[in-house]
Amino acid sequence: LNPEYVNGRNLRLCCLRSCQYDAKRAARAVVHHFRMKKEVFPNCPPELLGRSVKFSDLSPDAQEFVERGYVQDSPCRDAAGRPVGFFDAGRKQYNSVESFLQGVWYTMSCKARDGDDAVRKGMVMVVYTGGVPEQMEIFIALHKLKQCFGVDVNAIHLCDTTRAQRFFLSASKLYMDNFTRFRLQEHSGTREEVDFALQTFGINTEDSPMRPDGSWDTSWHKQWLEKQKQYDEEIATDTILVPRRFDVLFGKSKKCIQHPGTMRCQLIVEMHWDEYNRQRKKEKGLIASKIVRIIHDSQGRFLKWDGNSKTGSWVEVDDVVAREKVTHFFRGLRERKQKMTQNQEGHLKSFATKRGIEKNVVDTTPSLNQENLTKKVRSPDVDGSSENLAI
Repeated sequence: LNPEYVNGRNLRLCCLRSCQYDAKRAARAVVHHFRMKKEVFPNCPPELLGRSVKFSDLSPDAQEFVERGYVQDSPCRDAAGRPVGFFDAGRKQYNSVESFLQGVWYTMSCKARDGDDAVRKGMVMVVYTGGVPEQMEIFIALHKLKQCFGVDVNAIHLCDTTRAQRFFLSASKLYMDNFTRFRLQEHSGTREEVDFALQTFGINTEDSPMRPDGSWDTSWHKQWLEKQKQYDEEIATDTILVPRRFDVLFGKSKKCIQHPGTMRCQLIVEMHWDEYNRQRKKEKGLIASKIVRIIHDSQGRFLKWDGNSKTGSWVEVDDVVAREKVTHFFRGLRERKQKMTQNQEGHLKSFATKRGIEKNVVDTTPSLNQENLTKKVRSPDVDGSSENLAI
């Protein structure tokens, strides 16, 4: 085997992180990795065990399964910054379990290669379930690949949009350990109900390949697969398809604004607002540079979408443009604070005006004392005289 791959830092560190830095479990995971690799690729050349799997190493059936994109990555992260994967288990788009395992192996290996987010934070899987026999076959096969890639699956969301397998999914939890059962979430109901349930867990369903009409979208998956083929041939450029957790995204779309890295940068800007507001122009530039260094020190990048490229991707900008982005955050914060101050002054003025009107009404209203409550009623006496009766 290739000593650089077998004894390399990447493989061992991935297994350590997936096993919560338990050295004995990580050593068993490394052995399990090579044992399962030999089982999943029985007809592979010997040198395949000592390097990463390429798309050309897959069987024709496995290549077709990967190209169909029924196991694919999401272009966005969840609310915790973890990568999200989607799997359509309702369509059996593979000819054998071996081709299915090869396709999953290649997809998960690319996920571990894309960056440290999947290795450090783990990932979330969203599975759209199908028939019971196919599900059992798939789940048994996936259980074999557990801890083979150094990517820990923190949560699995089983989405049953037809309510047909509700009792099957509930019964399957009886045969799981407590740790796995805690990670498994079941969502059943209509398409809208399932999307709402996923959104409560911080998963953006707008990027889900499952469309409202039941079709499976593979447009973004084709871009991702083309990028992975470039990595296999070692001709990949510096373009980025999936931003990391702490990356700051340029753009006004909801996806860019609500990205965890963008929101984190805005929070850092708020923390430095008082210091920034007191300084002059030159010192303000130093504060912006300081925030850019904070983002870079946490493995974050400032990314701008490049729509002119062949497939469309994110491109990292230089420090000058990054400082301009931070300065833009400060200007936006100043405008929000000024607008908030104006709204508060308007509310106070409206409240004072309202209180003044009420005071004038009270001043012009006669006091309700005992004299005003006393009415003089003339009541005739027996002798024809009258007296005052206070009521």
